[in-house]
Amino acid sequence: MTTMENTTDPQNNTQHPSLQHMNSLIQESLQIYELENQRINTLDELTNSLKIITKFLGFSIEISQNLLHLDSETKIRLLPNLNLIIVKSNSKTEEKSIDSFSTDIIINVLDFIVPKIVELVRQEKLQLLNSINFLRAANEDLKKIDSIGQLELNQSPVI
Repeated sequence: MTTMENTTDPQNNTQHPSLQHMNSLIQESLQIYELENQRINTLDELTNSLKIITKFLGFSIEISQNLLHLDSETKIRLLPNLNLIIVKSNSKTEEKSIDSFSTDIIINVLDFIVPKIVELVRQEKLQLLNSINFLRAANEDLKKIDSIGQLELNQSPVI
């Protein structure tokens, strides 16, 4: 038996080192493939959930050009549908979906926008509470006037 035959012999428990490395490469590659699928699915779930919130609220947020590694003259705005409007220094405009960027950039954008969205939501909530309180107070005042009017009607002499 030659050396070559030894490496493929099923009875031989010692494999050639290259075959061991090949098996490791295959296993590691499969794990990378599975992890990449998990990353994509998780990112899709995250952006879809965030889209529901941002579309409902209707907020758009200006984003720092540094997050996308663009020049300082570039203006970027995140729309409620999580698309980015990018206005370059030469006034050319493009629209890109947030999920068209790398995971690192998406995470940086999320780190930047989520606190801003929370602040905008708090401001919106405060405005709504103030409006509701005003309307309730006005409603109570109108009910007093209505009850006074009813008293006057009941006390007026019948002719």
